[in-house]
Amino acid sequence: MHTYHPLYIQFFHYYHQGEYWEAHEVLEELWQQDRSNDFYHGLIQIAAIMHQLDRGKVRGARKLSKSAIGYLTPYAPKHEGVQVGNILNWLKFCLQKLPEQVMILEKTELQKIGIPICQLPEIK
Repeated sequence: MHTYHPLYIQFFHYYHQGEYWEAHEVLEELWQQDRSNDFYHGLIQIAAIMHQLDRGKVRGARKLSKSAIGYLTPYAPKHEGVQVGNILNWLKFCLQKLPEQVMILEKTELQKIGIPICQLPEIK
């Protein structure tokens, strides 16, 4: 049984509550202790993407998706209990579906695109 840092566990708790900004903030606190940890940086960006999508911010979500792919790719297929390969597929799907040259969409328009919530595991 792997023992995870309490802030890492808290990240997943907030994420699964749909509290993406809080998830982002709590994992950033852990990442600040080791800024070379690109895995944490990539997960922070997943929460930030979800936050951007909740607010209809297409351009921000696309930009974060591109950088998250770079941060997470070295950790595929699985790292610290997370199916990184599935996240990378989700990020690529976002980039395929989110329109380029669009900054913001109304939530109803964004929902029509059909981007699901990025599936992350329950880490306890």
